[in-house]
Amino acid sequence: MKNLKRLFGILGKWKMYYVLSAILLIVSTLIRMLEPKVLQITVDKLVFLLQGTGGNIKISTDAISKYLFGLLPEMNNENVLNVLMIIGAIYLIFSFLRAGTWFVSSTITASSTENAVKKLKDDLFSHIQFLPMTYHSQISTGQLIQRCTGDVETIRKFASMQVVEALRMAVIFIGAFAMMLSINVPFAFISIGLCPFVIIGAIVFFRKEMVIWDEHEKRQDRLAVTVQENLSGIRVVKAFAKEKFEIEKFTEQNEEKRQWGFKLLKLHSYFWPYSDIVMYVQLAVCVFVGAYFTLNGKISIGELTAFNVYSLYVIWPLRRLGQLVSEMGMTSVAIDRIYSILGSELEENKGEVKESEKLKGEIVFENVSFKYGNNEKNSLENVSFTAKPGEKIALLGPTGAGKTTIISLLTRFFDIQKGKILLDGKDIKSYSKELLRKRIGVVLQKPFLFSTSIKENIAYGNRDAHSDEIIESAKAASIHGIINDIFPDAYKTVIGEKGINLSGGQKQRVTIARTLLTNPGILVLDDSTSAVDTETEYEIRSALDKIMKKKTTFIITHRINAAMTCDKIIVLNKGHIVEMGNHEQLIRNNGFYKKIHDIQVTLEEDITDEINEVKNDENDIDDFNSGKEEYEKELV
Repeated sequence: MKNLKRLFGILGKWKMYYVLSAILLIVSTLIRMLEPKVLQITVDKLVFLLQGTGGNIKISTDAISKYLFGLLPEMNNENVLNVLMIIGAIYLIFSFLRAGTWFVSSTITASSTENAVKKLKDDLFSHIQFLPMTYHSQISTGQLIQRCTGDVETIRKFASMQVVEALRMAVIFIGAFAMMLSINVPFAFISIGLCPFVIIGAIVFFRKEMVIWDEHEKRQDRLAVTVQENLSGIRVVKAFAKEKFEIEKFTEQNEEKRQWGFKLLKLHSYFWPYSDIVMYVQLAVCVFVGAYFTLNGKISIGELTAFNVYSLYVIWPLRRLGQLVSEMGMTSVAIDRIYSILGSELEENKGEVKESEKLKGEIVFENVSFKYGNNEKNSLENVSFTAKPGEKIALLGPTGAGKTTIISLLTRFFDIQKGKILLDGKDIKSYSKELLRKRIGVVLQKPFLFSTSIKENIAYGNRDAHSDEIIESAKAASIHGIINDIFPDAYKTVIGEKGINLSGGQKQRVTIARTLLTNPGILVLDDSTSAVDTETEYEIRSALDKIMKKKTTFIITHRINAAMTCDKIIVLNKGHIVEMGNHEQLIRNNGFYKKIHDIQVTLEEDITDEINEVKNDENDIDDFNSGKEEYEKELV
């Protein structure tokens, strides 16, 4: 019942169209109930004619039969053909009326379903956009895709084919049974005597199918995740020659899904023969009992003929009950899976600070502690620091030290569990997340680009930007020259899925340009130049320095040379701030920063020495080759 209410919720404002469709369907079904009556009076008329005036065979006497008899002239040997043609015309009229109302009903249902499913897809996608990062970190992309496609399609099929069909089956069953009661009450109840056995079997079947289908869909989720990850990481797969491993993994998971699909087929193979046996036994009982009642004069031959048709009308809905129950079980599972998304809480996007208020850029962390999910250890522990307006802050430390977590808390991708973060003296929670993220421009360490043109990717954060503004941002990110020189279509070049046509450094520069175009008040560079060479890094930083002069800037980096020019360097290790100060102060402290500095300097010196040795070796070879040439000339 809960999922039935949810289904009606999905149908939304189109429920009234379903009501209209249902009314037309009821009309169509009631007309259908009259068709066997036409057959009944035809048989009775012919029997009456054949038996003559002295016969004692029973003729139909119910109200509908009397009315139809009244429409016909008395049948005799001279007008048999005319009477039969009139009966045929009545039957055709009923058939056309039934077909017309059924067609209109089906059209309304199909149109309403498509509208309702479109709205469901829109609502589902919109809901996903505003789910918090905590939700996205707990569910895979493949699962979300499967639920937004496969599960929605299951609901669409049920809404378009089974919702009104269930009503049609009920009306046919009730209508046929009512007609049977009008002919002979005991015979009518005998004709549905075995129906409870089919209904009980359908209930058992429904419950078992829900369990099996739920497991089947979980395997389908895993399969979708495997395909999505494989296609996203196809370069890694090929780089490590792991094609066979991926095929084996997919085959194994596909086999698990097949086994649950086989269990579903096995369940169906039990239910359908069971229901068929019960129904055909019921039909056989109707034939024998009907023959007995006819021979004893309790019903006419025409009534027996009509009764047999009505028996089929009763049996057909019960046979279709299995398919309806099967579809209902699948749809119930699909609704549960979709509402597991729609029922998840959205990000709070309320804030007291107005967009018109000017941003200064002072950021204060006061004893901030945070941990992800159910982790036992905090990713940050009592972190406190102040970033003054216009300051350039470097966050330095090994992988997992908590650098990116600080930025995630600053942008409210996650909310702190302890402590306080202030922006311009106000609690960061007083800013709506939308406003906060507009004012903080983040260049992520792993750049992501959409499969559109370079221009559209740069303008993603500011769709109204002028072409000149886009070019200026590209120049600041040192990508403008490359775009014009390398790509024939320049800014109109479509870069493919995730920017596959660009190198790692080019991707990062495009994402830098995208962030700069939004003109954020606070800038965050999350190791944003890690994929570029030293010369390009210097060009980018020189351009960024002009932009960063009036902006509070956070630079997440592993490189000392990127941190040493900052106003303040915060050194993190295992979620704690172990040192804080400028480059000269930290060098004098002779602490963690000094160790990192010495290691990197030593490595750079070693690399430089190796490069010089290679150059010297090349010079020696050149000298040897030139001496050899001179000696050979002298010999000649």
